[in-house]
Amino acid sequence: MGRVVGGTVYPGIMFTACFLKWFAAFLGFPIDIRNVCVFMAPFFSGFQSMSVYNMLKQTTNRPEDGLFAALFMAIVPSIISRGCAGSYDNEAVAIWAMVNTFYLWIKSCNTGSILWSVLCTLNYFYMVASWGGYSFIINIIPLFVIGCIFVNKLGNRVVVAYSVFYTLGTLLSALIPFVNF
Repeated sequence: MGRVVGGTVYPGIMFTACFLKWFAAFLGFPIDIRNVCVFMAPFFSGFQSMSVYNMLKQTTNRPEDGLFAALFMAIVPSIISRGCAGSYDNEAVAIWAMVNTFYLWIKSCNTGSILWSVLCTLNYFYMVASWGGYSFIINIIPLFVIGCIFVNKLGNRVVVAYSVFYTLGTLLSALIPFVNF
């Protein structure tokens, strides 16, 4: 039909399915790629709840807040519809990637660690490879930094986190053909 599929598709979900199949085979579980694709959304839905728990626990230093957030994440109808078995769609993995990127961003700002900033950037790269909603992340994080400037809370930890994230994130996101053009 004239569409160049390789240049117009986000490859993250396909790489994820292949990786999970290879990982299961490595562990000695012979599983069909179809079954991997069918159960990938519920698998990542569990990861979403864990990431929300970690994000709120990191933000408030109260585990009970994280538990309530994970509970609310687990019962949101739009998350349930994207996390049911057989829902092989970009959002199945990308929502987890987005929430986990925000968790790692908060962790990197709280610690000022280059390691956490690099992990945040790698998760952002996974989000870019999976879904077009990566633009939410690349818009919210600079707004956070601008907000820190306006309220006079911009410290060395935020500067280190943002410098690593923005530089490495821009370089990595340009590797995805659909984003690069």
